[in-house]
Amino acid sequence: MGPVIRLLAAAFAVLPAGCTRSSDRPRTAALDSLQRWEGFVLTPDSVRLFTRIVGAGRDTIIVLHGGPGLTLDYLAADLEPMAARHTLLFYDQRGAGRSTLVSDSAGLSAQRFVDDLEAIRAHFGLSKPALLGHSWGVGLAALYVQRYPSTMGQLILVDGVPLRLTNLVAGFEAMDRARDSSERAEMDRWMETRRTHPEDAVACHNYYRLWFRPFFADTSALSRSRGDFCAGTLESRRNKMEGVDRFTMASLGNWDWRAAMATVPLRSLIIHGTVDPIPLATAQEWASILPNARLLTLPNVGHFPYLEAPDQFFAAIDTFLAGRWPAEAKPGRHTP
Repeated sequence: MGPVIRLLAAAFAVLPAGCTRSSDRPRTAALDSLQRWEGFVLTPDSVRLFTRIVGAGRDTIIVLHGGPGLTLDYLAADLEPMAARHTLLFYDQRGAGRSTLVSDSAGLSAQRFVDDLEAIRAHFGLSKPALLGHSWGVGLAALYVQRYPSTMGQLILVDGVPLRLTNLVAGFEAMDRARDSSERAEMDRWMETRRTHPEDAVACHNYYRLWFRPFFADTSALSRSRGDFCAGTLESRRNKMEGVDRFTMASLGNWDWRAAMATVPLRSLIIHGTVDPIPLATAQEWASILPNARLLTLPNVGHFPYLEAPDQFFAAIDTFLAGRWPAEAKPGRHTP
């Protein structure tokens, strides 16, 4: 495993996770009354994908969680306000959570994740659903629309991986340089405990508490999350570290999606916080490359805008899905 892949394995092991669990946060009556379904979708290669559908809106949004190797649990509950107007479809990606714990390199190729997304869409007979990706989920969305450019309706790309591997590496290297030595040493200790004892939830949360300091302008915003950022079984947490973290990102090689995405005509809203360690310039590049895209920049917001700026975040998505651009969204160079 080369140095770049080692860096990415460490980074994506924790990128979209959090450091505390707050499932005891009070739920509103409106959220409790939402229609929901849970079950499994079987893929052509016999992988069972745990799936959750929330809401009963006329339009459907397929949500792609980050990771790879994490689960829908870190963001699904926090995105449920959208289910008042839309139907949300979440699923645990292969190798993670309640889905089949694929562990071999061929089965964890990123292109297999694309196969899974198409299996989900086809299983439910969805015609032109919206696709919302967060973090690594943006990369999965990009891979999918390159292969299936006509099956999705609109794209929502939230604080996502860049179009080019080199830009992601640069962002994480800068973040790592900004940490002091004592913090890095403490992170190393907790990571070693996680490797040795993946069942240790305390080690998981303590590691993420340190990792996430740079991902928030206001770290107290994490206390508003209803997600479980160390979700899964002992076996799924071990499989993330020993399987998914080793193989999935490595399968992408030295990616550069600029040419491929320049031909994707889908109407696209890119949302990015200015404090995200993934540089804002990478979101601006997304907006300039996609032919019909606009960028909503959220000042003094990090990697999780639905926690730090929920009102603006949800309003922008509702406006976009209603066929209008949010007022603050700036056009890319190609957008009419």
